[in-house]
Amino acid sequence: MISNIDYRNLILYLVLASSILVGYYFGEDSSGSGGFINDFYNTWPIVENIKSNFFSDFSPYTIHFPLHYYILYFVEIFVQNKESTRLFFCIFSLFIPFIFFLVLKDKFKEINPDKLFLFSQILFILPSFRSGAIWANSQITSIIFLIISILFFVKWENKNIKNFTIDIFFQILFLSLAVYSRQLYALLFVYILFIYFKKLSFTEFFKTIIFSGIFALPGLFLVVFFPDTLSTTFDFKFQNSLLVNLSIISFYILPFLIVSDYKKFIPFLYNKKNYIILFLFLVVTTCLVFYFSYNPYLGGGFFIKLSLIIFDNLYFFYLTSLLGMIVVYFSFLEERNSLILFSLLILGFSSYQIFQKYFEPMLIILIFTIVLTNYSKMILKSYKKILIFKSYFFLYLASAIINDFFQITKNLS
Repeated sequence: MISNIDYRNLILYLVLASSILVGYYFGEDSSGSGGFINDFYNTWPIVENIKSNFFSDFSPYTIHFPLHYYILYFVEIFVQNKESTRLFFCIFSLFIPFIFFLVLKDKFKEINPDKLFLFSQILFILPSFRSGAIWANSQITSIIFLIISILFFVKWENKNIKNFTIDIFFQILFLSLAVYSRQLYALLFVYILFIYFKKLSFTEFFKTIIFSGIFALPGLFLVVFFPDTLSTTFDFKFQNSLLVNLSIISFYILPFLIVSDYKKFIPFLYNKKNYIILFLFLVVTTCLVFYFSYNPYLGGGFFIKLSLIIFDNLYFFYLTSLLGMIVVYFSFLEERNSLILFSLLILGFSSYQIFQKYFEPMLIILIFTIVLTNYSKMILKSYKKILIFKSYFFLYLASAIINDFFQITKNLS
């Protein structure tokens, strides 16, 4: 496996992994207004309370399910103190891009593993991944379980069988563990069950539902005894969440457009129906803009901050929301199932505060393993396109670190 990897690629992995440790030393939190430092210190009492009462009430400190904090508790027993727990968690997180590589290797068997290994390192340069690893955040725990879950999902897909298998069992198990770290991953359960419904016979799908129900029982227990876990920041101002979520999605899709062969879009331009659809998207976006009332101090993603900093208005942000709507439509033309997944993400994150960290690195992992596989192949087959793709996110990281240092977005309102 490693023998097929160029030594320079291995060195790059070690350099990027070391940069996380450097970030740990300096207390890096480059995730912007959705920072992780407060999350760590505000929720650490959960770990302390577990020591005195294993089933203590965690709800005063977090609305998330508590699996992550029980993991920190067991780590703390081994390493003896809070900062050592953080360091252990940080070091363990350095192996996550390698697990991502294993998934890519199973998914794209025809592509040079060296290219896949080079791409998998992109996780190291995503601000939310770095900050989550450095500050022992539940997002990293859930991402670990998510990637392992996808690994078994890909193994099942590769076998091309329509039976309930051990791969499906482990896929459901690890996705459940992701949910018990962060409830938002329950949205992915809906998508995965939709895929199984399409591909499995009724009997085999029923088995899947049964096991999913069994794994959901601890969640029902938590909801009954700790009802605050149902507390959300849900907001019925869908015009806000639609524009913000579409803008954030466009941020992660934009590098695909940058490296694309534009000749592929020529057939699209000759189809008059597409112009009607684009016009409808423009009308819908304009209508949403009239009722938009989101406070950019409460997150909103990279583009809303960039729009305010450079132009001192939201016009550029609105344009990226329109772009997000268009790329979701393109993804639907490429792969019909992608519309289900993007719709779940767009509508599922309806809140008065939406941080880009909710999508990162989850969205990149899902795009390259679950949906838009043809576009993913286009990038993964080319060293040049991989480097352009990574350069885009390296500039993003640089801007995030600069913002963390100078607190540029702190006073946005």
